Amino acid sequence: MLSTDAMQRSTLSYFTWAFIVTGIGLALGLWLGFSTEHTFGGAMKVFFIVSVLAVLEISLSFDNAIVNANKLKDMTPVWQQRFLTWGILIAVFGMRIVFPLLIVVIAANVGPWSALVMAASQPEEYSRIMHEAHLPIAAFGGTFLMMVALSFFFDHEKDIHWVRWMEEKVSAYSSVKGIEIAFVL
Repeated sequence: MLSTDAMQRSTLSYFTWAFIVTGIGLALGLWLGFSTEHTFGGAMKVFFIVSVLAVLEISLSFDNAIVNANKLKDMTPVWQQRFLTWGILIAVFGMRIVFPLLIVVIAANVGPWSALVMAASQPEEYSRIMHEAHLPIAAFGGTFLMMVALSFFFDHEKDIHWVRWMEEKVSAYSSVKGIEIAFVL
């Protein structure tokens, strides 16, 4: 495990990079606002939107941070570093940047660069395409959340029950492999 001093240096390093990346993102938002609106007011409008989204994203990420911290405490330092590095790359860049662009690429049948340009220069069109893809996205998300919930309810090894009368009956079927998938299907 990492020593307390090493953990403090590592945490400081992550915070430093977090502030640097946040600053770059805010500066890019300011630049995008000015380049599309060509006014200081337009730049500040986009900067405000980017700032609100950054605060919202950070505040909603705290629950994930708690879960991740519980997982990290049992890992070796090498796996802690890998978990944090790949987790940040996948969560931030993959799910927040690449995944929405990929949806537009598929839904609009355009190239990745065209989707990126559309996101920056034609937000109305980008939004329209995302709204048209809402049903499949919601179905995928709902299915994923249902699978997570069912894996909790079908777990026969857990000690804490929230809805005891139901969970005790449902956990009797937990030995059936893939019962969650069959239930969702």
